[in-house]
Amino acid sequence: MNTEEFEKKWGEIDPYYLSDDELTEFKNDCFSLYEETGFIEKFDSPYDDIGGGLHEHNGMRFEVIRRATEEECDLEAMPLWFVRFENGDEAYCYPEEICKIEHKEGRG
Repeated sequence: MNTEEFEKKWGEIDPYYLSDDELTEFKNDCFSLYEETGFIEKFDSPYDDIGGGLHEHNGMRFEVIRRATEEECDLEAMPLWFVRFENGDEAYCYPEEICKIEHKEGRG
């Protein structure tokens, strides 16, 4: 799913007001959008000033292993991906930490 398709389908919808089935569909479309636009080469978290975060991984290469599942994370927190860093550490990451589209439109 590309940006235009996502915007056409969901527009300015507030996920808070979606039914459970609609929310699942919305989150799956979010996953598809981010995966189609791709991932950056090196981890870059905007949360690096927050204690206990993954800031020590900023600038580190990573591999996306798979999507997080609802058994692992709350649907409301999705999309999240399970990644493995070049040092062997593993974590769940948000789009703003690993997705190209967030870096082009957001923080550059």
